[in-house]
Amino acid sequence: MSTQNTLTLETAPIVVFYGDDDFTVKEKGQDLFEKWKAQWGENDAEIINGEAENASKAEETISRVEGALMSLPFFGSCKLVWLKNCNFMGEDRTASSQAVSQRLTAFAEILKKFRWEGVRFLITAEKISGKRVISKILHQIAYTEEHKSITITDRGWEMKMEQYVLDVLPKYGKQMDRRALSLFVLYVGPNLRLLRSELEKLSLYTGSAPRITEEDIELLVTRNKQSKSFALADAIGSRNLPLAIRLLDNDLAEIRSGSRSMSIIGILYGIISKIRMMLLLREMLDLGWVTEGRSPKFSLPDGILPNDSKLNPALAHPFMVSKCIPQARQYTQQELINAMTLLLECNYKLVYTNTDSEIAIQQTVIDIIRGRSPHESTL
Repeated sequence: MSTQNTLTLETAPIVVFYGDDDFTVKEKGQDLFEKWKAQWGENDAEIINGEAENASKAEETISRVEGALMSLPFFGSCKLVWLKNCNFMGEDRTASSQAVSQRLTAFAEILKKFRWEGVRFLITAEKISGKRVISKILHQIAYTEEHKSITITDRGWEMKMEQYVLDVLPKYGKQMDRRALSLFVLYVGPNLRLLRSELEKLSLYTGSAPRITEEDIELLVTRNKQSKSFALADAIGSRNLPLAIRLLDNDLAEIRSGSRSMSIIGILYGIISKIRMMLLLREMLDLGWVTEGRSPKFSLPDGILPNDSKLNPALAHPFMVSKCIPQARQYTQQELINAMTLLLECNYKLVYTNTDSEIAIQQTVIDIIRGRSPHESTL
């Protein structure tokens, strides 16, 4: 999110929400426009569709917006205009056409000189190119917020999603404790649209109960690809062989059905991440560098581990670490070292040999849980 001036959401006559997180952009736009209508009335509120399939349509839309801004309010004290889902301020073919570029520049000058008494203007767009004159002017005279999508590769994405849940829970009259919140975010992943859908479902299911529990989440929430991988790795960590084999069979069946969201290599790498985390924690426990609890406490020597959550449990999600610590205690350090060797050998078989991939990963899971060393493997 960024603002380039001293205007606030409450005082700015022009508000711009944009970014590739289209769910948040649309939600913020809808909420603000409803607030404006409640404050000034909806009789003088106008919504203009900003989705233009070509340059001619984009020019037509700009003209409609100009006309709407310049028409006086008939019933209320303020004219409200929303340019919704605008797609011609970015860098695509329509936006880059000379005609649209010139029209946007002229429109920007109008906005800069416009007298905004009695007028409020909202823009929601996926992209506003910083190369354009209108972008520079909007950042001078408008309140702007950029909303970028949260992805699985973002450092701290779990914390961002958790904060979003905490922000919206009051709308449903609900609460979650820390473990339920972490479990919910883990199952849903970095998908705000799915998150809101699952919250709606949980809210309806729990009815008048003020709190959403871990049991509610386990029962109802749809698990994304990452959480399915977590469930298998969690079963391995708990040395629950029947559950691990059942979950692995489910994943393999999904792959056989043609699912593009999963692969055997992806499953293998998920297990590798889990065993690596357990091995690191096992060593830290032995050295007294970590204290168990809902929010584990670390006391690592400076520079002992890299600044990467994949290789440093102190930077990983507290919920994941709190579940992983007791699981690490179920394995000896040597068993975890053996497990990493078994996984390395499995990876080699999957990539470089004609070994049946399903048999290879199934046997590897069995060998890890049973504590076999590489030379004892039956494969």
